[in-house]
Amino acid sequence: MHRFFSALMIFFCSSVFVFGQGMGKKTTVDGQILYEIKGHKLNLTAQCENKTNKSLDLSYKLKIAQTDSGNNSVSNSQGGKKELAALESKTLSSSTLSWREGSRIIVTLDIYHKKKLLDSETLELPVEENKGKSGKK
Repeated sequence: MHRFFSALMIFFCSSVFVFGQGMGKKTTVDGQILYEIKGHKLNLTAQCENKTNKSLDLSYKLKIAQTDSGNNSVSNSQGGKKELAALESKTLSSSTLSWREGSRIIVTLDIYHKKKLLDSETLELPVEENKGKSGKK
């Protein structure tokens, strides 16, 4: 009888291990912060892609913090709600700021569904050459 319970426990534990392999959480949304610098203007766009087969009611927060070479700082926070249909991609927010050489900007995008954080992206400018034009690494 002891062997039976031992075998049952080994089977149960190994099945949990096997079924748990490679079963990471599937991303339901993909948020991105895109930017473009034109002269002394910085254009920011926060986008979201619904990767599920159902419509989602999302809320978002976009935070922008800018510090110039004189150590003066400005911050801005935007938020809102958007409905994304299945597999739809949509712009959540866009902003234009003045940009000067020596400025530093940190932009954070948080995307929620029913108060649960689904995705968070951060973009820091100036950006390193290998990171490209979005907050994705």
